[in-house]
Amino acid sequence: MLNVYICEDNKQQREQLERIVTHSIIRQRLDMKVALSSGDYLDILEQPRCDGLPSLFLLDIDLKADINGIQLGGILRDRYPDCFIVFVTTHSELSYLTFQYKVEAFDFIIKDNPEQFHMRVEECLRKAYERHLKKGGDSCRMTIETDEAIINVKYEDVLFFETSSSPHKIKLHERNRQIEFYGTLKELEKQLDDRFYRCHKAYIVNVDNIREIDKLKRVVHMINGETCYVSFRYYSGLVKAMQSGTAEGSLEDDSLQKHRARTY
Repeated sequence: MLNVYICEDNKQQREQLERIVTHSIIRQRLDMKVALSSGDYLDILEQPRCDGLPSLFLLDIDLKADINGIQLGGILRDRYPDCFIVFVTTHSELSYLTFQYKVEAFDFIIKDNPEQFHMRVEECLRKAYERHLKKGGDSCRMTIETDEAIINVKYEDVLFFETSSSPHKIKLHERNRQIEFYGTLKELEKQLDDRFYRCHKAYIVNVDNIREIDKLKRVVHMINGETCYVSFRYYSGLVKAMQSGTAEGSLEDDSLQKHRARTY
């Protein structure tokens, strides 16, 4: 997921840009969303820290405030080093200031031509999303198609999968969201690597993201506080998977490694 933040002091232009971004995300089926659209730069400074997700900032330059958009971009670059910063403005002559403030802008989009502006925003979103997917971290990922988007999900971000209350659907639990898509756990098992373990007829869990197991209640507590269940049939196998560091399990050691999970 890539969050988009818009800072534009002109209400009409801000709403127009928000519509363009939203429609472009839907049309291109990108795993992005407009997390915040505001005329107040202070909102833009603080909200990404709360959201905790990769960020793309679309900033007007003339904010009618005590700082301009380029100065804001400099602060954002220091605060969120891996973010994408795009300036959306009528002031093309100010582009040189991005070097002065060491903003490392991803793009500089001029507002003058409405049709060209729409195309540039759409192209910028697509390229930023492609760059976001190529950034480091776990290279193992899966592609999920929902009714609204095609979503790339890193294995390391998955907590567990469960059967959905909606027929023929699976619910994926990530640290910050849940995604429903069509499929069965039986078919999904064949696609996943050995960090995933079928711990219940209704759950497949990522062993790496387990915090602890309640042995009496057969409840699996994940690192973000969410829970799922392990059945009696699969309990021993899950413990062995946690010991060995893979969901294939191991018979070599019956003690749980405390740094991986604690049972009680």
